[in-house]
Amino acid sequence: MPTNVYFNNYGSTQEKRLVEDLMVEAIKIYGVDCYYVPNINDSARDLIYGEDPLKKFNAAYPLELYVQNVDGYGNEREFFSKFGLEIRNGMTVIVSKRSFSRWVPQTYRRPREGDLIYIPFLSQTGELYEIKYVDYSDSFYVLGNKFPYFYKLELEKFKYSQETISTGVFNIDDTVTQSAYTITMTLNGGGSGAYQNKEIVYQSPDGTKANATVVAIVKDWRSTSNTLSVTNIAGEFANNNTIIGATSNARYSAVATNLLTDNTRNEVYDNSYVSNEATSIKNITEINPFGDI
Repeated sequence: MPTNVYFNNYGSTQEKRLVEDLMVEAIKIYGVDCYYVPNINDSARDLIYGEDPLKKFNAAYPLELYVQNVDGYGNEREFFSKFGLEIRNGMTVIVSKRSFSRWVPQTYRRPREGDLIYIPFLSQTGELYEIKYVDYSDSFYVLGNKFPYFYKLELEKFKYSQETISTGVFNIDDTVTQSAYTITMTLNGGGSGAYQNKEIVYQSPDGTKANATVVAIVKDWRSTSNTLSVTNIAGEFANNNTIIGATSNARYSAVATNLLTDNTRNEVYDNSYVSNEATSIKNITEINPFGDI
């Protein structure tokens, strides 16, 4: 045998355990706390047409990870494409296999592409990232172990698209609420009550939720200015109809509603601006359907 017969690294369980212990300890010392947020609606995937269902996230599991590119975001960053400005901020993180199996239920045998990672320290409210790729062979199986000691996750900043996210962790759920499509309605001053944050509001011809024509969730209620901001909207609010709070029973009528004005904190949404500029160029009313001025 050309190798040293007194060292059997590829068969020594103690040596393998020592290497794994050192990796886990290093991540705990130099890593950060985060949450692993799995998608629970993956079973509804359409394998024939390749269409993904609406993702649902209803749980978050604490987990420590190590941020590998500590000097800033990776990937393409900001660039212009035929669809306009795109921001693809990415990062690479390392998660211990032992820690993942300890903190995350083993129905999820490994981190999966499409699941989310919430990292609190990156901003005041934290940031959500989507797992784009899971590399579990980067260490090339140190000491011959056929299973990896850690997972290397390629993350990209999560772009919220009306996914259902209700994990019970306030910061995660609030981050999504702040990123959701939001409209602000001006209400009349002759109503009663006060809408509660995140309660369901609706309009209904008979005043019952069962026959509601539009349903939404309260994002913000300003009694001083009689303005109501709502998100997760199903239907279309009508002016001069009563908006009822399902929990608070608050009742006010909408005076003015602009569906094109998106009041999220994302500054690149410009529906209202595009509409106003287009009106000065083209007339696409019913009497001029082809847009000729």
